[in-house]
Amino acid sequence: MQILNGFFDHINHNWMIKFLEYNIKDPNIIGLIKKYLKAGIMDKGKYVATEEGSAQGNIISPVLANIYMHFVLVLWYKEIVQKRAKGDTFLVVYADDFIAGFQYKYEAEAYYEALKKRMSKFGLELEESKSRLLEFGRYAEGNRKAKGERKPETFDFLGFTFYCSKSRSGKFSVKLKTSKKKFKQKVKAMKVWLYQNRDIKVSDLMEQVKIKLIGHYRYYGISHNGRMISCFRQRTIDFLYKILNRRSHKKSYTVEGFKEMLKVYKLPYPKIYISLFDWK
Repeated sequence: MQILNGFFDHINHNWMIKFLEYNIKDPNIIGLIKKYLKAGIMDKGKYVATEEGSAQGNIISPVLANIYMHFVLVLWYKEIVQKRAKGDTFLVVYADDFIAGFQYKYEAEAYYEALKKRMSKFGLELEESKSRLLEFGRYAEGNRKAKGERKPETFDFLGFTFYCSKSRSGKFSVKLKTSKKKFKQKVKAMKVWLYQNRDIKVSDLMEQVKIKLIGHYRYYGISHNGRMISCFRQRTIDFLYKILNRRSHKKSYTVEGFKEMLKVYKLPYPKIYISLFDWK
């Protein structure tokens, strides 16, 4: 898997315009985008000119970033890498985060070296600390055991940890769970939000917590991830009990009282919204 170092900050403006002009013939649109790219940003009250990059936090930046990656990476992969590959291969891209898979190790190694040169040509570089080659898939466990190594490596992508496992029937299966890093971030964010809003009416607070839990389930509620989203719900309940008892100098709820309150303001239980694999 690969992650680009400071991707949004290092988009080359000249290449960006060339990519856009490939499909956009209206000079007015191109002119507006040029103005946006050169508009500069305000940093701590001071104006900073932008000779490269696309400022994050606005509507157009993700669109331009995807266009840039399409020409720099996706087209190159489809027209060059994939057509020359002897074995099966795939590419999955989300903004500046992407994964490429190869059946043969030597092709993965060749791709990795070529990728560095490709990125450099367009003003980008890989984040070395987060980009790596790893053996993963159906035969990874057997191959690693034969070399006296431990279980197959895992990798994180879009907030999930991907790992090699088996289905109930004993067949190979790729499974996912919320990554440790993302779980800690989400738990911390929920804790901070609860403490910031602990003084609002209980009914309003609980309604907002319901919405937040459902939002979490809808993203992380995928096959095999039930335990992690259940843990998130329990951590949320634990924080709720603490913050509700800090609304005054005296405790607002006993343990039993808190349980009764949860019967009134029922919090949604974890739900798997997306089934990625069929059990066989």
